[in-house]
Amino acid sequence: MPKLAWAKQLFNAYNHIKKGEKVYDKHGTFLGVADGGYARCTATSPGCVFLGGKKSVSGNVERYGEGKWKVA
Repeated sequence: MPKLAWAKQLFNAYNHIKKGEKVYDKHGTFLGVADGGYARCTATSPGCVFLGGKKSVSGNVERYGEGKWKVA
């Protein structure tokens, strides 16, 4: 049986992570829950999502399950 390689489907964190969704790092360690705070995208920045406290996520993420995201 041949092995199939599937491309990762990546999304921009600013556009896809909604308030209350959980975020994990690339190793599966829990980072936090999106608190609804966002910093807008600019010409030089992809924007970011705040996870409560002093944590934030920016750049590409992939779906990790229903209501969960993983940093790519």
